[in-house]
Amino acid sequence: MPRIDVPVLHRGLRPLFRVALCSQLLWPLLALADTPYDEMVRDARAGHYTPALTVLRQVPPGQASDGQISDHLQIASWAGFDAEVIKVYETQGRDRVLPVQALTATARAYRNLKRWDQATEVYNKALAREPDNADLQLGLALTQADAGKPDEAVTRAKALVAAKPDDPSRRLALGYALGRAGKQYDALFEFDQAFIRAGNKPEVAREYVVALQKARLPEPALRLARQRPGLIDAVTLRRLEGDLAAERVRLAELATRSEKERYVIADRALADYDKLLATWAPDAAAHDDVTRWRIDRMGALKARARTADVIAEYQKLQAEGVAIPTYALRWVAASYLDQRQPDTATDLYRQVLSAPDADAGDRLVDTTALYYALLESDRADEARKVAEDAAKAQRPRVELKGLPIGNPNDEWMDAQQLAAQAGTYSADLPHGEERLQTLVNQAPGNLGLRLAQADLYLARQWPRRAENQLKETESLAPRDAGLEVAQARTAMELQEWRQNDALVDDVVARYPDNRQVQRLAREREVHDMAELRVEAYGGKANGGGSGDAGAVSGSRDFGIQSTLYSPPINEDWRVFAGAGYATGDFAEGTGHHRFQRVGLERRSRNMTLEAEVSNHDYGFGDKQGARLAIARDINDHWQYGGSLEYLSAETPLRALNSDIKANGGSAFLRWRANERREWRLSVSPSHFSDGNNRVEALLTGREGVYSAPNLQVDAGLEVGTSHNSKSDDVPYFNPKSDFSVMPLVNVNHVLYHRYETAWSQQFQAGAGTYSQREHGTGGMALLGYGQRYAWNDVFEVGGLFSVINRPYDGDRETDLRLLVDLTLRF
Repeated sequence: MPRIDVPVLHRGLRPLFRVALCSQLLWPLLALADTPYDEMVRDARAGHYTPALTVLRQVPPGQASDGQISDHLQIASWAGFDAEVIKVYETQGRDRVLPVQALTATARAYRNLKRWDQATEVYNKALAREPDNADLQLGLALTQADAGKPDEAVTRAKALVAAKPDDPSRRLALGYALGRAGKQYDALFEFDQAFIRAGNKPEVAREYVVALQKARLPEPALRLARQRPGLIDAVTLRRLEGDLAAERVRLAELATRSEKERYVIADRALADYDKLLATWAPDAAAHDDVTRWRIDRMGALKARARTADVIAEYQKLQAEGVAIPTYALRWVAASYLDQRQPDTATDLYRQVLSAPDADAGDRLVDTTALYYALLESDRADEARKVAEDAAKAQRPRVELKGLPIGNPNDEWMDAQQLAAQAGTYSADLPHGEERLQTLVNQAPGNLGLRLAQADLYLARQWPRRAENQLKETESLAPRDAGLEVAQARTAMELQEWRQNDALVDDVVARYPDNRQVQRLAREREVHDMAELRVEAYGGKANGGGSGDAGAVSGSRDFGIQSTLYSPPINEDWRVFAGAGYATGDFAEGTGHHRFQRVGLERRSRNMTLEAEVSNHDYGFGDKQGARLAIARDINDHWQYGGSLEYLSAETPLRALNSDIKANGGSAFLRWRANERREWRLSVSPSHFSDGNNRVEALLTGREGVYSAPNLQVDAGLEVGTSHNSKSDDVPYFNPKSDFSVMPLVNVNHVLYHRYETAWSQQFQAGAGTYSQREHGTGGMALLGYGQRYAWNDVFEVGGLFSVINRPYDGDRETDLRLLVDLTLRF
């Protein structure tokens, strides 16, 4: 956190105690003397030290009397010549019987020169003669505090205060000793008591200001200093002003009632720093303070969500060769992460965590930030290890003296939650779900755990379960930003558009600079865009029994279809229009099909409905068609739906080329356990204009067999069958009945992923059998390879090239196919 510079305390105390500890200056008898030497001693008392010291220095060491040595020690002490005091004492006075005042001056000189053992020895020598001398006791207490024995100093000073509690000097000494013992707030109490009793004395008020500053209370310290101009020097005053700005930086990082209130504090800190830098930057003597202010100012910029400015200032400081302290590196790392530069943020967080002066209290927070930086760098395995190590490093309970079982450790729970969530982002959703459920059972009122559990439910494609979880959690913190973000995302999955709008509007108004909120607003913005879908295919068939023309698609076929959807109208509705073209070479000749379509789509909770009319031209004049389709969700696992089509789009092009059209429909039932397992059964009857009635059934299933952050392997199965009432004398492939079984393996490998940009490749392989009535059973094989690229939520394109070998009417055929699709939102 921002530094607060505190002047060395004993420098401020030295003048005060120099007077306080010298209640008697020379022997009482000298007060009555009337010689020239006595006159020089009296002048020395008044501050004119040179005449007396000149005379005393000229006395030969062996001829100096005890009185002259005593005078020399005391006058040199008054003049601040500590080295001379020690030299005289060690060469002439060590073996003499000197008065207590001379010994006091000597002990003080040793202490000023930080020769603590010698100072203690002389103080004890004087106390042996006057054990009740309070000035000696105070001097020894201060020496012990400086000598690294603060406990002894505190004990001695407390005894002095207890004997005379209204003496401000004793209170100051005790406060000094407590400060040396690291008890800054106890020390502040003693300085406060001294100020209450003698606050009118500048030296007492000055020490009180320093104590306030050292206790990190710069605001009252600065207020007192400004009330009494000249109380402290300009250097200390400017440092107090910097300390006040640093305090506001710390406050700006704390949770407040609203984001705007936190910004108010951050803006005050920035105004303070701007004023300080404008005033002192030209002053070379203030260079170190200016540098510190620039470093601490980055904290205010970070709290104000001006992370780009944080990075700019950091780079300037680096260019100037400034060493950035650990507490400020945390701001810089967070800023790089906020600016979507996770690789740089990762390096900085590792540097923060390994720093010798890293704050142990921030370790879990920094580890969590490192986890997210690794995750956003697409290094999910490293991120998961960081989370697991953090979970192992924490203990479930904090052991406290007097409590046999200790208290629950909140950081343990946070670390366990992070490790459980790591499973979610590492494609280990079942394990993550199990761990989160265990934690929720232990802490049912933990808001973060419940939100994490709801996010996992969404990832497992259970939006209704997530909705229920969030509704229960609402009672804990109804206006929590994280809760509303999760509810908004769940509402979008459930096609609750109005609810999503209300939640997004609320969090955007309250937390406009929150990255999660900005991401949520972006998702809504994309949802509200127009959408263009383009699908194209092409193929070439080899073999077969029709002069090398494919039985189904011809020797060469090509098709393209585009559909444009409007932005949402009244939330639930979209109109769409599209056009397409298909062609293929058959034994009967080349077929062409041009079509246009216009329709209306309604998307609401649990239901998607589409209705369209179409126009078709396949060489026999324009024909009109229509389609109505519906899909309804029963719950998170079951969905059913169906469609009715007049002049069905599924009519084979080879049939259309012979002026045979088909009307039909379909019905389906889907069961989805989770993101890994899904089965779907569809039945599609159709009636051809040549009198043929066809019924097709298809069962498809998918089971996840392996998941890693960038790799997913699914085992699939396709079982299909069909029956046709008319199988002879038709120009299109029309088996009396058939049955196929095709087990598949699908592999999706992510090559690159960074935020909304993803590039992946797909592999597909399958081998099965195809049985056709009157033509027996033959083997089938499929190989496929594709790639897919998505960018910025608004653009996605993919292609898949496949080779399939299978029999038709007993003749084996190899079909090469390329499928391409594109989606653009604008």
